[in-house]
Amino acid sequence: MYLNGSIGQVTGPFSAGQDLLAEEGVIMNLISQYTSSEKVQLSKLGIQAAEGTIVKINGINIKIGKTGIYELDETVAIKSLIFPDGADASVIVDFVY
Repeated sequence: MYLNGSIGQVTGPFSAGQDLLAEEGVIMNLISQYTSSEKVQLSKLGIQAAEGTIVKINGINIKIGKTGIYELDETVAIKSLIFPDGADASVIVDFVY
């Protein structure tokens, strides 16, 4: 796990159904070490995972395409991030908050 200012990165493995943005989630635990703000919102998100990996963002299932990369920018308020089937150690999640 890495965090530099308002840019961070976490890598798998992630447990099936684990919300990375929940209060005790991997991303929120990392951010809480560096900020006292209770209301942190991700503004950008990048996921690198094997083609076909399913990630649930804000309750919507997204299938990672052929490139293995999925990105969102500040036009989406990201409130939850879950890998329903889990994710292995090769998965990388980059974020800006």
